Amino acid sequence: MKSLLQSLFRIGSAVALVIVGVIALVAAMTTMPGTSHHGALPALSAKEQELASSLRAHVTALGSVEHNTQHYAALEAASMYIEAELMASGFKVRREEYEVAGKVVRNLEVTIPSKLTPGRSAVVVGAHYDSAQGTPGANDNGTGTAAVLELAKSLKDIGETSNSDLMLVLYTNEEPPYFQTSRMGSSVHAKGLVSRNVKVKVMLSLETMGYFSDEPGSQKYPWPLNQFYPDRGDFIGFVATTADWLLVRRVVQSFREHAAFPSEGIAAPRFVPGIDFSDHSAYIDEGIPALMVTDTAPYRYPHYHKSGDTPDKVNFDRLALVISGLNAVVRDLVAE
Repeated sequence: MKSLLQSLFRIGSAVALVIVGVIALVAAMTTMPGTSHHGALPALSAKEQELASSLRAHVTALGSVEHNTQHYAALEAASMYIEAELMASGFKVRREEYEVAGKVVRNLEVTIPSKLTPGRSAVVVGAHYDSAQGTPGANDNGTGTAAVLELAKSLKDIGETSNSDLMLVLYTNEEPPYFQTSRMGSSVHAKGLVSRNVKVKVMLSLETMGYFSDEPGSQKYPWPLNQFYPDRGDFIGFVATTADWLLVRRVVQSFREHAAFPSEGIAAPRFVPGIDFSDHSAYIDEGIPALMVTDTAPYRYPHYHKSGDTPDKVNFDRLALVISGLNAVVRDLVAE
């Protein structure tokens, strides 16, 4: 940052003022409440060790072979696995089926109703379970899917004290060629909620969450974000559009209060590459407050959308710490 400011003195004043304005704007978009964790990570508790083991099992089951409409049998197998896991946790699963290219695909949804104010509002936590073409999709997005499965299990009691219903959803068809089209699973789901007059308070998209690196230079950003964030890919990111600036600040603050894990947040315009690159984009399109939780995917993960996106690339211990923190964040959101 110091070198950037020094360079301003070597250019014209008008240009310098524009750059200073841009820097001030980016600083506002990236400054979050609380303090990100620094230093050694805590040892996993016995419960977190069990969580890490369960996450590994899910990602191995879901992220070892390519699964999408081009590999329909594998996509169906992933759907059946998810539904069976949710049912084993005691949930009644709602299938939201629709047809794409002559094939029936489905979102899978479970709801934990508030016993205090049922139906008043909802918090949606979701992740896509399909993989991109040419990849088994362990990190993208076996990790997000596994996170939703484990959050569902650990939040079963949340209705006792919540002021909002909690809806957990696994989406199909997030990846190209359906990304940000009407055939994207999350778009179908978001439009369905609007048509049923469900008031969604917030949506969290869990997207590509399990790759971390402590190596300097392992984290990349589009300019000028590299001036405001660490160059090590050791953190979990919370990403929203500028319209949801207050939401991302609230979520980051909650995470930092509950989790001893590095975290960063941003609220930026949708034209910034990556800001809306997940299922939260479908909810934003419907005017629903939404954000993405991610390891930043292509800005960090060298196997993004490649054949090497396999379960061995995922750090399940760190992912378990992230999910423990998100558990507390969701409890805070539904209690509001």
